[in-house]
Amino acid sequence: MVAFGGGTGLPVLLRGLRDTVSDLAAVVTVADDGGSSGRLRQELGVAPPGDVRNCLVALAGRKRLAEVFDYRFEAGEELRDHAVGNIIIAALADMAGSFEEGVGQAARFLRIKGRVYPAATESLTLVVRYADGTTTRGESVVHKVGKQVSAVAVEPGGIPAPDAVISAIDRADIVALSPGSLFTSTIPSLLGGGVAEALARFDGPVVYVANVMTQAGETSGFSVSEHVRAISDHIGPVATDILVHSGDLSDDLLARYERENAAPTVVDREALERMGVRVREADLLSDDESRGVRHDPAKLAAEVRRLALVRL
Repeated sequence: MVAFGGGTGLPVLLRGLRDTVSDLAAVVTVADDGGSSGRLRQELGVAPPGDVRNCLVALAGRKRLAEVFDYRFEAGEELRDHAVGNIIIAALADMAGSFEEGVGQAARFLRIKGRVYPAATESLTLVVRYADGTTTRGESVVHKVGKQVSAVAVEPGGIPAPDAVISAIDRADIVALSPGSLFTSTIPSLLGGGVAEALARFDGPVVYVANVMTQAGETSGFSVSEHVRAISDHIGPVATDILVHSGDLSDDLLARYERENAAPTVVDREALERMGVRVREADLLSDDESRGVRHDPAKLAAEVRRLALVRL
């Protein structure tokens, strides 16, 4: 299986899959320019390590070392808010001469179950076009701007995905697009050169795990079919199956999201079927609502694997 994404969505999927998939590859966006990752990117010229670190930790066999990778400094000036793992990955990349090799060395340190690859061989800058025709540069400003996104691209253009990513797609049984921020996480992970072409010739199922809630400034008012259409507009009509959550959300939870101008994503099944996409509904969410709407790793992985078995 090859899984694409970033942010918090891809690590959740990986945690569920790590012990149930024999050959698992994660492809992670490298367009982040905020927080600890953004500071390291600006100061050292390294690709942003934060999303990659989260995926490495999700797959780690050495749990104690994974805790160290996730530790953030709270004191001082220069190190405050830096994750230790981000600094280690940046150091390994500098020593190895490439970000991809630095990630590979970190993976060996953590003894991960699977493989983690950056989405492109260089860090990318997200160019965001809004519905009103304006544009901005950089992933971190999107939610500050707060306007509806219509499309994204990356600079520099044409930077290839690592060869290992294309090889992983070519030999995969199934490809999964993880839940997460559509325009700043899911789609950017697919924009490495050669990925669209590899997915176009892939003859297995490509499963998109739909977001349960819309996101202000990115997908306000979007239905599931509009999420799928946005992916198609950027890399072609690759999705064959959609996995959506079925089940009610509590009034308290809905009220919390309403204050953030977010709402449940409408599953417009007929529109999806007209697009030639199969829809599978299942209970996918964690029972713990304290952190909001969150996919449950075990439930999500079980449904992705079940769908794969049916489709294969």
